[in-house]
Amino acid sequence: MSQRLLKFIVIFLAILICLCFFGLVYGFYIKIAKKQINLDDSYIGYNLNLDKSEEIIDIDLINNKKILFTIKNKNKTYAIIYDIDTHNIVKIDKAK
Repeated sequence: MSQRLLKFIVIFLAILICLCFFGLVYGFYIKIAKKQINLDDSYIGYNLNLDKSEEIIDIDLINNKKILFTIKNKNKTYAIIYDIDTHNIVKIDKAK
C-alpha cells in the first residue's frame, strides 16, 4: 500500500472515532438531562407497621392503587395488600 493511502485511512478513522466519542457524550447528556427534568421532589412515606424481625421479600404492583408486599417473619410468610389512596392495610395470612 502506498503511504498516502495509509495516511488517508488513519485520518479517516481518527475523524470517525472523534465523531463517535462526541455522539456518545451527547447521548449521555441527553439521557441524564431528561431524567432530571422529570424528577419529583415530593416525599412519599408509607408505614406498614412491621416488627424488627419481619422483612419484605417481594413487592408487586396489583394496580395503580394497590401494592402487594410479601413479608417473612422467621419461618412464617404472609402477604399485605396496601391501598395507596385510603392507606388501608389488608393482611393475608394462610397458616399451614
